[in-house]
Amino acid sequence: MFLAFTPNHIKNLDRYGLCYTNLMHYLLHLPKRPWRAIKKGTKKVEGRVFRHTTPYHEMKAGVTITFINEDNEEKMDIDVLYIRHYPDARTMLVAEGVENVSSYGGTIEESIERYNSFTHYKENIPKYGIYAIGVKPVRTLFS
Repeated sequence: MFLAFTPNHIKNLDRYGLCYTNLMHYLLHLPKRPWRAIKKGTKKVEGRVFRHTTPYHEMKAGVTITFINEDNEEKMDIDVLYIRHYPDARTMLVAEGVENVSSYGGTIEESIERYNSFTHYKENIPKYGIYAIGVKPVRTLFS
């Protein structure tokens, strides 16, 4: 099935914090710190848990994600280099490297605590695992 979104549809989806998929393009929000770290290339992996609104399990290398900076609405397109599924945050952080996943740095334990503080992560990681999305910035878009 092909879904065509007009700019008004996308604006309305964006307003409610939802993601959309259209021709293998995803729209996701990020806080300022990880957004900047991805833009600088110091954060190479974005960790995400299963959500009914975003089918990470269907995402493939080569798709595009537009990340929106939650603070200023600045947008950045990134290429997805890979998707890896892990049973828990510790396994992901060890395999991918904390320095590649966390924009805050710190230890594996601190990073696990941070993931557990995100909405629905603590209860969803044991159920669904966690996805490591390899990211590469392509371009910054201005609103």
